[in-house]
Amino acid sequence: MSSREYAKTQIDVLPEDVVEKIIEFISFQLFSIGMYDNDTEYLSSIPGMKEKIKEGMKTPLSECVSIAEVWADV
Repeated sequence: MSSREYAKTQIDVLPEDVVEKIIEFISFQLFSIGMYDNDTEYLSSIPGMKEKIKEGMKTPLSECVSIAEVWADV
């Protein structure tokens, strides 16, 4: 059995939340080797990412963490 065949058979026994993480990893790998034309295409390939971005855009700035708290050296 090839590695590809093994991976395909194993994914069927994993819980759905783990499969979603695998899909995110696959999307990142595709991005890493240049298979997406742009960042939007890459981010759109991640399950639930569009919804998270839209939700974040609705959040008032007063409720957000400042960039200095996220990256102290920026």
